[in-house]
Amino acid sequence: MTCQFCWQLPPSDYTCSNPTNCKTVSCPRERYRANCTVKDHIHCLGNRTFPKMLYCNWTGGYKWSTALALSITLGGFGADRFYLGQWREGLGKLFSFGGLGIWTLIDVLLIGVGYVGPADGSLYI
Repeated sequence: MTCQFCWQLPPSDYTCSNPTNCKTVSCPRERYRANCTVKDHIHCLGNRTFPKMLYCNWTGGYKWSTALALSITLGGFGADRFYLGQWREGLGKLFSFGGLGIWTLIDVLLIGVGYVGPADGSLYI
C-alpha cells in the first residue's frame, strides 16, 4: 500500500464533477475547476474532497462510425464531408459525383483510418 495525499491519487480512484461552462473546442485546451471526491474503498491522507483543474472535453460530438457509414453509402454525394462540417469539399464531391467514384473510395479509406476528421479540429467520439 502506498501512502499518498488524496489529490495525488490516479484518476481511477476518485470521481469529479462535470464541467459547466466549457467550450468543446478551443486552442489551447481550456481547463475547469472540478470538485473531486475519493471513492469509498480508497484510503489516502488529507481531505477526501479536493479541487482539481481538469481539461475540458475535446470533442465536437461527431461519431467516427457515422462518418464512415455516410462515406460508404452516400459518399458520392458528399454526405460524409457535409456531416463533418467540410461543406466546400462536400460541394465538390456533390457536383463531381464523388470524383467519379475515385474521391469516394479515397475518402472511405481516409475516414476509416481516422485521417479525415471534423472541420472544427475536434476528435471523434
